[in-house]
Amino acid sequence: MGLFGLERDRQLSTLVRRINSHVPFEEPLVIAGDFNDWRGRAEHYLHRDLGVKEVFKTTHGTYARTFPAWLPVLSMDRIYFRGLDVVDCNFLYGQPWHRMSDHIPLIAEFKLK
Repeated sequence: MGLFGLERDRQLSTLVRRINSHVPFEEPLVIAGDFNDWRGRAEHYLHRDLGVKEVFKTTHGTYARTFPAWLPVLSMDRIYFRGLDVVDCNFLYGQPWHRMSDHIPLIAEFKLK
């Protein structure tokens, strides 16, 4: 997602329209990536329009701090889901992960309901 709020809002709107036109609401869904969402605004929008929840926040009570990888202080990356049960969720920290990207990767395991 873009770095500026208005750009992210347009991108989220496009994402929601695309998903709603291609994925039935009762079907399981995972959306993951760099949302550049350090203010935590995307979850409200995506929950309202798609019925998703953020997996790290659901399992740990807060968003994962994923940026920058060498000293993660900002919560920029997310994994949103619906229609699935969470088995586990964590972030991959240290070697070799912090050398592969400027973001710490998130990992989640789900099972079908």
